[in-house]
Amino acid sequence: MKKLRVTLNNRVYEVLVEILEDDERAHAGAPLTGPAVPSYPVPMAAPAPTAAAPFPVVPAAPRPAAGAAGQGVFAPIVGTVTKILVAPGAQVTQNQPLIILDAMKMDTYINAPREGVIGAIECRIGDSVQVGQKLIAFQ
Repeated sequence: MKKLRVTLNNRVYEVLVEILEDDERAHAGAPLTGPAVPSYPVPMAAPAPTAAAPFPVVPAAPRPAAGAAGQGVFAPIVGTVTKILVAPGAQVTQNQPLIILDAMKMDTYINAPREGVIGAIECRIGDSVQVGQKLIAFQ
């Protein structure tokens, strides 16, 4: 048994604590008394192999090839469209900001993957978009 003084909400309590297992030597700064604890890692047994994976593996949806006609801009994250910075027919350069998505109160700029002319804008301000959803189509 150990007698301890505990302060809780500015009130002092004296309590008696029964120590069932003393492991104080395992804590940093504890005095070394008795047999030393080994400092090397104890090897662990490898987990048993499972018959099946715990979660099914779902292949990613295919995306159009980089040089495909009608290539577009796709949402890289789930979010809400807050601004559309271009209009159909606009000439854009590579890495030019096109759309701003709000995800978890952070703005994410979606940039043009290449130079080209905007064919159609397939989202509106306020739309919630999912990963992989087409936002803009090039001509």
